[in-house]
Amino acid sequence: MASKRIKTPADEAFLIPRGVMQHIAGANAEELKTLIAFFAAPETTVAEAARDMGMTVAECEKAYAFWRGAGIFAESAAKPKKVAADTSSYRNYDSAEIDAALQQKGDFSLVCSVAQTKLEKILTKNDLSTLLYLYDYAAIPCQVICGVIEYCCNRGKKSMQYIYKKAVALFESGVDTYDKFERYVAEAERAREAEAKLRRLIGVGERALTTAESSAFERWISEWKTDFSLITLAYEKTVDNTGKYSVRYMDSILKNWHEKGYSTVEEVAAEQPAQGKNGQSFASDDFIEAALARGFDDGKDTK
Repeated sequence: MASKRIKTPADEAFLIPRGVMQHIAGANAEELKTLIAFFAAPETTVAEAARDMGMTVAECEKAYAFWRGAGIFAESAAKPKKVAADTSSYRNYDSAEIDAALQQKGDFSLVCSVAQTKLEKILTKNDLSTLLYLYDYAAIPCQVICGVIEYCCNRGKKSMQYIYKKAVALFESGVDTYDKFERYVAEAERAREAEAKLRRLIGVGERALTTAESSAFERWISEWKTDFSLITLAYEKTVDNTGKYSVRYMDSILKNWHEKGYSTVEEVAAEQPAQGKNGQSFASDDFIEAALARGFDDGKDTK
């Protein structure tokens, strides 16, 4: 029979229904910690329980599913709180709440210390309230918040609004541990370096990218993870066939190679030529490129 979770006054004992006992022996450490977290604080969320018990959100969700399957927990308790999209609509903490958090939560004090050092200023009440919202309400792990602060500040983004949006966006995308954050940073750095090389290749310098260029670059670098040698070859074929740089033409070539599963220049070069009606051989890629060139020569190309 499903239990009815019981609210108790703060700092007092809490009750666990008798039905739990038959599942205790088969529960692992994460499942037991999750059980305690939710009976000790019935209004908690999975993210908050994970943080309080030193678990990842994924571990806590899995453990919660165990108790839900046993009929102990209800479906609704696992639903996360809705986090405000920006600092204009989030919950504002008062001075007493901020002081209590600074005195009682050592890891929150660490977040504030890192923020003050990286932002190179004395934090305002609004700054402290924003950080406490990320830590307390959104339940983002301390290490992740500190990592986001350092990441943003190192890139010259020293606005608390920017830091807040970046932290929430990353957390909601699944970056809920410091290991995942480090992987995100490594991938972001790889993408940044790849874009810099691509800019030099096509000669656009530091100018703002067009919408088409931004979409294509994101696709080649982050989505397809195209080897740079293939991007270079696509650029050379574009210039050879059209006489100019064209992001649309390059994208068509790279899309064709991606769909064929090509990941190296050697694979492109090794494509077997087909026979035309007059016995003349031609490669299918050459045929596609020729068709593209005709279309672009007709005035259809724009960057």
